[in-house]
Amino acid sequence: MIRSAAIACTCIALGAPALAQAPDGAVAQERSFNFISFGAAILPDYSGSDEYRVIPFGAFRYEFDGWTLRSDGPGLAADLFENGPVTAGVYARWSGGRDEVEDAVVALLPDVGNSIITGGFVDVEVASDILTEFDTLTLGARAGIDALGEFEGLTWSASASYLTALSRTSFFGLTASVSGYSDDYADTLFSVDAAGAAASGLPVYAAEGGVKDVGVTALLTVGTGGPWSVTGVLGYSRLVGDFADSPIVAVRGDENQAFLGLALGRTF
Repeated sequence: MIRSAAIACTCIALGAPALAQAPDGAVAQERSFNFISFGAAILPDYSGSDEYRVIPFGAFRYEFDGWTLRSDGPGLAADLFENGPVTAGVYARWSGGRDEVEDAVVALLPDVGNSIITGGFVDVEVASDILTEFDTLTLGARAGIDALGEFEGLTWSASASYLTALSRTSFFGLTASVSGYSDDYADTLFSVDAAGAAASGLPVYAAEGGVKDVGVTALLTVGTGGPWSVTGVLGYSRLVGDFADSPIVAVRGDENQAFLGLALGRTF
C-alpha cells in the first residue's frame, strides 16, 4: 500500500518544454517554461495487482541558473548537462513495495517496504520535423540502485518518446518503454518462500530478475489560452518473464497494468 507520505509527493512528468508556433505559423521555436500541476490518478495497489486505488499526484518544472529541476515519474530529476540534443542528469524515484495491500491472500506474505531508486539518466533527441514542423523523437536511458536498501542490484529502463505541438500551449506525447530489475528485486517482491506459501496458500516460487515490463504512455495537454492547462495521461504496461509468472500476479493479480491521471496545471 502506498503510504500517506508517499501519496502526498507522488508525481508524474506531465510535461516538457512545449514547441511554440510563431504568429505567422511559419517558424517553430522552443518555448521553455516553469509549471506546476495537481490532480488525481488511478493505479494498481501493488506491482502486479488487479485492484486499483486513487491517489493525488502532480508535476512541476523549474529552471534556474541554467539548471532544471522537475518531476520525474513519482520522484525528482535534475538536468545537469545539456549540449545540443543531449541532456543528462540525476534522479531519485519512489518505487512501491508491498505492505498493507488490499488483497487478503497477498497480505499474508511478508511486507516489503517502499524504495527510493537513485541514479543517472541520458536523453538524446534523435530527430525532429518528422510528421509535422513541431515534433521531436527522443531516446532515453537510465540506471539506478535502491538508496533505502530494500533490494540490491541495478534497475534500468529505456524509452522512446514522441512529442508534437498541437498549438502554442497544447501538445501530445507518446512514450514506449521497457524496464528491468535485479535478481534481488525479483526475489524480494515476486518470490514466495516456504513460509509465505504456508501462510498464504500460494505455491512456492523463486523469481529471477531481467526485463520486468514493457509499456506505452499517452499524454495530452490542452491549454486554455492563458497560463492554465489540463493534462490527461493514460498508460499501459505488461509484466513479462518471471514477474508475470509470480503467483502474486498469475494467481492473485494481473500481468496487465494500467494508469490513468488527470491534472490541472499552471505555467509561471
